[in-house]
Amino acid sequence: MVSYPNKPKVGNNNRVGNNRGNNYINNVNVGGRNKGLNRPSTLPANKRNWNSNKWGGNRGVWGNNNNINVNINNNFRRNNNFAYRPNCWGGRPWWGAGGAHRWHHGHWGHGWNSAYYRRHWYYHDNNDFAKGFMWGIAAWGLGNMIYDMGYKSYQNPYQAPPVQNTYVNYSEPVSVAAAANPPGDEAAAELADTKSEEALERSRVAFRKGDYMSASKAIDESLGYTPDDVTLHEFRALVFFALGKYSDAAGVLNAVLASGPGWSWDTMIGFYESSSTYDGQLRKLEDYVKGSPDKADGHFLLGYHYMVCGELENSYQEFKKTTELQPADSIARELRDLTASSIPDSGGAAESSEPVKAPTPVPVDKLVGTWTSKSISGGTITFTMKESGDYVWTYKDGENDSSLDGTYGLDDQGLLVLTSDDSQMVSEVKLADDSQMHFSIIGSPDGDPGLDFKKS
Repeated sequence: MVSYPNKPKVGNNNRVGNNRGNNYINNVNVGGRNKGLNRPSTLPANKRNWNSNKWGGNRGVWGNNNNINVNINNNFRRNNNFAYRPNCWGGRPWWGAGGAHRWHHGHWGHGWNSAYYRRHWYYHDNNDFAKGFMWGIAAWGLGNMIYDMGYKSYQNPYQAPPVQNTYVNYSEPVSVAAAANPPGDEAAAELADTKSEEALERSRVAFRKGDYMSASKAIDESLGYTPDDVTLHEFRALVFFALGKYSDAAGVLNAVLASGPGWSWDTMIGFYESSSTYDGQLRKLEDYVKGSPDKADGHFLLGYHYMVCGELENSYQEFKKTTELQPADSIARELRDLTASSIPDSGGAAESSEPVKAPTPVPVDKLVGTWTSKSISGGTITFTMKESGDYVWTYKDGENDSSLDGTYGLDDQGLLVLTSDDSQMVSEVKLADDSQMHFSIIGSPDGDPGLDFKKS
């Protein structure tokens, strides 16, 4: 049992880096050619030309509000996974929650431990690079794109009641569902936002009074107007938790956490009149899990709440138990690995261990060609890197057919950077020989299997 009725703040407002209030992503794409990266021999290298207009001006991305104070070095810009495109998120991405809702005070603000950094060679000599990477699973930075590209697959093993009269049934990540159903014209979207906010406020007032049935009805009404708002789904899960509907809460949260990180303690506890009320509800959940130890949904929900409360060791144990009981829960598996790599180091073991040595850089010309791979879900990925410096990535899975294209290159650490107009993917690539390549996204927790490609 863990006690935190008067829990202090968790993290540092989820800012990235040492100067957390200033590190936003902006001015982040290159001038159409990934200049500054090591390209095939037909193209010039080591010319940096970051285009300040590629990201649509002042967009605060990883922070908790949209007030921009840009102070980002080039390493951060070149070495981060991100996507800012409506068809990756829908209309209300998680990272915009602070700007959309005044009550939203941020997400989980934990970070990797030093042992994690020592296990990954690309962090050793570049502290700015290490601080720049967003903490979390890869989908949190790349949104729907990570699923459309076949890098990850998703299955929600828990049932959750759908939001009536919307497209949301939680069978897929909220970001994926929202991306497939973009909002209407601007005037209609503004009207929907207004009505959604009115219903949300009624729900929040009812929740603080302990009238959870009224809160549930009102939050569903709010989501009926803005079903693409990820953070409202997280509040819906909190209402189910307060009602003792733990399976429903787990089903909602699984699709939410496949799309973005969970709330910070400050955000969640702000819904309550008293922290003792939350503490009592948490005790009931703990009792439920203790009395039903073989129900994976209870362990998953408890792992989430421990995570919000900053109890990483307890959270790890719950997600670990979840994966044992429910192997199909890929989100619990990633959160298990995430918390395991984020628990503060216990002593000198990590300090005394030798860091992993950097591999010999991959010759960029060996990447040129067409590579194929099978995704976890069984679909086929075709990844073509052309001598011109352009790439095309296509993914086919039954009736699904998606593609991404742009420019590629190796940065000064030998990491492969794939850039399009409004997204960037950074990965480590290893060549077993000239025809076999392993591809893994940077910034994912240990345990990410990545993709194995063969050259056609």
